[in-house]
Amino acid sequence: MAASEDIAHTDAGLPPPSVRLLGDLSVMRNGQPVPLPASRRTRALLGYLIATGAPQSRQALCDLLWEGPDDPRAALRWSLTKLRPVLDDAAAVRLEADRERVTFAAHGAPVDIVQLMSLVADGAQTASLASLEAAAALLHGEFLAGLDLANCYRFYHWCAAERERYDAVRHDVLTTLIARLQDDPARALPHGRALVAAEPLAESAHATLVTLLGAADRYPDAEQHYAYARDLLRRELSAADHGPLDDAIHRARRAVQAASHRAGPAPAPATAPLAGEAAEALGLPHPSRPQPMPTSIPLSIPASTPTAASQQPLPSPLLPPLPPLTGREAERAAIALLAAGGSSPGLTMFVGEPGLGKTRLLDHLAALAQAAGRRVLRGRCYEAEMVRPYGLWLDAWRSVGNAEGDVGGGGAADGATLAMAPFGAATPGDEAIDHEAGRARLFQSVADALLALAARQPVVLTLDDLQWIDEGSAALLHYLVRTLQGDPRVVLAGAARPGEVDDNRCATRMLHALARAGFMMRFDLAPLSAGEISALLASAGATLDARAVARESGGNPLFALEIAHAAGQGGQEGQGSQGGRTLDALVADRLDALDAPARELLVWAAAVGRAVAPEWLAGLANIAEAQALATLDRLTRRGLLRTGADGLVDFSHDVVRQAAYRSLSPPRRRMMHRLIARQMIAASADDPRLHGEVVHHASLADDAAMTAQACADAAEQCLRVYANGEAAAVADRGLATLPRLPSGAARVRLEIRLLRLRVMAAAGCGASRLPALADAIERAIADADALALHDAAASGLHILSWLRQQGNDVESVRRATLAAERMSRKADAATRCQQLANTARCLLEVESDLPRARAMLGEADALAQTLDLQVIELLWGQGLLARVDGGAEPAHAQVARACALAQARGDHWREYECRVWLATLSFELGRDEAVIALAAEIGDVARRMGESGAPFADALGALSAIRRAHAAEDPLSDSALATALGALHASDDKAHLAYALNAAAQLAMARGQWDVAAACAHDALAAARVVRRLTEAAIATACLAQSAAANGDGDAQEQWLAELRWLIAGQRPGARAVAALERALSSPLSAPLPLSLPAQAPGREG
Repeated sequence: MAASEDIAHTDAGLPPPSVRLLGDLSVMRNGQPVPLPASRRTRALLGYLIATGAPQSRQALCDLLWEGPDDPRAALRWSLTKLRPVLDDAAAVRLEADRERVTFAAHGAPVDIVQLMSLVADGAQTASLASLEAAAALLHGEFLAGLDLANCYRFYHWCAAERERYDAVRHDVLTTLIARLQDDPARALPHGRALVAAEPLAESAHATLVTLLGAADRYPDAEQHYAYARDLLRRELSAADHGPLDDAIHRARRAVQAASHRAGPAPAPATAPLAGEAAEALGLPHPSRPQPMPTSIPLSIPASTPTAASQQPLPSPLLPPLPPLTGREAERAAIALLAAGGSSPGLTMFVGEPGLGKTRLLDHLAALAQAAGRRVLRGRCYEAEMVRPYGLWLDAWRSVGNAEGDVGGGGAADGATLAMAPFGAATPGDEAIDHEAGRARLFQSVADALLALAARQPVVLTLDDLQWIDEGSAALLHYLVRTLQGDPRVVLAGAARPGEVDDNRCATRMLHALARAGFMMRFDLAPLSAGEISALLASAGATLDARAVARESGGNPLFALEIAHAAGQGGQEGQGSQGGRTLDALVADRLDALDAPARELLVWAAAVGRAVAPEWLAGLANIAEAQALATLDRLTRRGLLRTGADGLVDFSHDVVRQAAYRSLSPPRRRMMHRLIARQMIAASADDPRLHGEVVHHASLADDAAMTAQACADAAEQCLRVYANGEAAAVADRGLATLPRLPSGAARVRLEIRLLRLRVMAAAGCGASRLPALADAIERAIADADALALHDAAASGLHILSWLRQQGNDVESVRRATLAAERMSRKADAATRCQQLANTARCLLEVESDLPRARAMLGEADALAQTLDLQVIELLWGQGLLARVDGGAEPAHAQVARACALAQARGDHWREYECRVWLATLSFELGRDEAVIALAAEIGDVARRMGESGAPFADALGALSAIRRAHAAEDPLSDSALATALGALHASDDKAHLAYALNAAAQLAMARGQWDVAAACAHDALAAARVVRRLTEAAIATACLAQSAAANGDGDAQEQWLAELRWLIAGQRPGARAVAALERALSSPLSAPLPLSLPAQAPGREG
């Protein structure tokens, strides 16, 4: 139960709050809105609890909205704390919670959907006319408008289903009302218009409205709407003639003709231009002359590329004047210091609610910096790009290519190449530039490029809307702040909304980490005072009651300026009151005053969700480019849009974007997002960075097949640029979408692909975050086998074998990898070659069926030579086999070749694994300097991929450092080694733990520390037994025998030698195990040991 101190301080005599879920989520008390938390997830939680009206488990709520955060239960507790004052009062506790469940209890609080469903409890057909009209009055918007949360896919699909449910109720209520009121068409007409507004692409709805207009003696209006609707349906749906719409207008015409015989000439049909008036009245597209849609529309082409040079881009509209900057003395003083080259702690952050002036402060910094001779780079995050790795930095770097000159002195094209290459952009003349060795090198290359720019001209980076930053961009920003902190040539400034930052795990973690390290200067923007609002209005030329405007706007400068604009438009100068209207409502009024072509451009720009090229926007809106440019110029002068230096058009404020987007009906939104997604799919062939945006638009289009495919493409792109966290999230999203696809081969192939990507996203740095997907993979393999999809089944078995290996289940690994080899026998030769190498490499790693692994590598090598293939797994496996045979040098050479091939192909998982093997082989070759360098590089990559480190690489580095120092201390006393061994214990990586402990034991023996050696060997033997590693078990046992001999304990030595005899009975130990055996046999007190080795040279197998 909620604690009493969380209850809002209200009088018990006040009426309970009322809740509205249809339209904007709102809670009202005494007719006044209750402020809701800024966090969209918190508001979504409120809507979900009220709508379900039943106890919900805390775990289910975490899965619904907070699957990603490190501590989802803490996020849930925080949200519940914010919601209790909204719902609870002295009379009742409405948000009831215990340790396991959370419930909304109304206790007399009216909820609109409850009222609605009670009015039509037995169906609309049986409801009274009064009940139907009351229900229609409640159906004034879509369910939980603006709370789609496409990134929370479970909530998104629940919300979409609820919207469809209430859309169906709306349809039933309106159609039943219209039928009941057929004898009173004037009374039915508003419901007919509401039906068209709710279903703008339904021909039957338009036909109903035409019928009502004709019956209400408004035949000209019927003709106007018919002309508009016919053009709309032809353009958007290619609808055929002679359907319900044509039948309706024919009936209306016949009725008029019949009446003309009794009352004189019929009124003339409306001319085509009047159809535009009907369109504007409904807020729908103007029936302009249809123009062919381009088959491929350019998105945003850097001006330096040959493609852009060959096209003639539209001239950019003029930038509108910046709004006045009033107040903010502390922030302006800090900005002046930064622009003048003063010291900065790292990142300067402006945090505040929408409209408080965050972007305006960044603009002020940019203006002062440019006046001081600094180069300004601008980046902005967009909600539509949260699945696009490094989207913020792609925007910021775009201006480098557009600016005159470059870092290297070769012109703007070289500047663009330098800017885009680190993020995987295709650049002319350098096909391999995006294949960095790892994420660490990628980040360092960006830092180097930024420093090179700053060496020529000091740089200021302004980064807006960081509440929507993607994980890769957040990691890079954190790296740059730490790396460049204290360098006066580079200034970093950002802005974010406080509530929505809390919804973004990577943004929250980044900002908290920078604050803890003292690398951030944060300004929390407060509302302006009444005096500052008065100065703001005066600077804008408005003569309003400043106190009234300050009170009504709550000190929000954007809200105050909108009030001034509305008062000026309505002739209310000197008053300023807008009757308690919201900022969103005032902005919506400005949009309603626009003509149809302007509104059409705005809604398409809102649907795109980010800055967009004018020519692409014109193509989407089906408007001629010249007309689009003129319209964009008018919208820019009105302050609704702005054009950046790169020529891309964006909204002046997200409040405008949201108002334009919410004016669209749900069916039209889905249609628009589907078209945008298709255009982006075509463009993504040349720019794979767009895959993340395709996910966003396909999800909002509610196209399950397109979404799942886009998730797979986006996950692969994320892995290419080391954005493993985003790859995991988007793969999960695709997997959650699959049940909506029809069964069949395409779905099974896509499922196995997504499962492979999900495992790879967690596979780079050890088993600490491996997903529990084994059952799902096994089901997918069975489905693929049943459909004779042998290559897909083999791929699934390979994933399963790797997952089992990380779980220390050696026998399951052996079964899965051999099954994959058998499955590949039915596949094509290239797939067979790949799977043979996969299986052999896996068997070598787990030391199982080594003769079979040797034979498979031979067969794979023959196939590779015949087919002229280069196979990473083949080179890797050949290196491991050479190691078994005692050839550490050739083993190192082959694994190095495999690593280089993986790097060239952007296969970061295999590259990472091969680098770990290179460090291992370098350690066995005694190359301590190389091991230390590799270990540091591997650990850095692991940390940038979201892990705390790479424990095995850290252990190898620590062991090499100890060996290189020739220290006499106990190896276990080394803090770095102890930390690495503890991390290996914690991650349950028993194979690597056994290896590291054996290496520590051998270092201790070299120093004569026999008790330390025995302790390490005991632990190594225990770990090796669990994962059935014969070599490590033999080395540990030999070490124990040597320690016993050194301590003069002959009985113990004989016992351990007997253990060795049992271990190697019938086995063919490898070279490392044979060397350990020889050392044990040469120890004092050693008894002869019948090894029973095969006749061939020792070390051939095992």
